[in-house]
Parts: sequence; C-alpha cells; structure tokens
Amino acid sequence: MATEELQVIVGEWYWGVGCPECGAMAAHIPDPTRGQGESKMTTGKPGEAQVTMTCPNGHRFSARTDNLLRFEWGAQ
Repeated sequence: MATEELQVIVGEWYWGVGCPECGAMAAHIPDPTRGQGESKMTTGKPGEAQVTMTCPNGHRFSARTDNLLRFEWGAQ
C-alpha cells in the first residue's frame, strides 16, 4: 500500500477522495487531463488496490483506488 502526502496547488486537478472523518478532500496524484475527457490513474504500483492518504486536517486513512475521484483543488 502506497503512502502519499501530496503538495497541492489551488486550481489544479487531482485524483483523490473525501476523508471519512471530516469530509475534506485528500489528493492522491495529479490528473494530467485536468478533468477533461477520459483518464486513468497512471502512477502507483500496477494492481494496487488501496492507497493511504492524509487529508488537510491531518487525518490518515486508506481508500480503494477504484473509489478515487477527479476534482479541482479549491473548487470543493
């Protein structure tokens, strides 16, 4: 399981998921398509089923890679 703590930039697009404790979005990897068209995550270990992330409020949690969403940081 990979652990990511990503430095995010407002206005950039990322793959991520909402924190189960506070609901804040946590970014896993950048979305190179910036939310346009079809995209698949291209980083991480192939076949990796879960990733560990930290939300902006410091909560660490695991999420299934097939549950990650594309979102624009700062727009949520």
